[in-house]
Amino acid sequence: MTVVVLLIIAVVVVLVLAATVVFARQPTSGTGRIARYRRRARSAPMFRLERLSQHRYVLRNDGGTPAYDVRLDTADLTVTEGETHLREFGPRHAEHYLLIQPMHGRVADLVVRWHVRPGDDDVQVTPLPLDIEAASEGQDA
Repeated sequence: MTVVVLLIIAVVVVLVLAATVVFARQPTSGTGRIARYRRRARSAPMFRLERLSQHRYVLRNDGGTPAYDVRLDTADLTVTEGETHLREFGPRHAEHYLLIQPMHGRVADLVVRWHVRPGDDDVQVTPLPLDIEAASEGQDA
């Protein structure tokens, strides 16, 4: 009799554990939408500006999708190398620039304007701060 009771208890425990595992794996309402948003946010174009030397910079797209009709608003900076308008800026792409500050003051940031899809009217704007810390005298351009 005790063997039968122990066997019944063991079966009940196994059923409870199986039900717990099944219900724990099911997403709660809305979590699928959140996961899709997180994947989309990770894959969206994400621009980063890196300073290499006194005047040399690299603009990178660290996102997972391309940006389209990319335009750089350089304000009063003189751009001697690099394109300020690109039809497509792919993921993991890097564009090199030689940016010279104006004589009458400093430009603090570079503004990148871009679209998620070609021909889209919705403009995305990403301001990127320039590292305008004074470089040492011996540093190359």
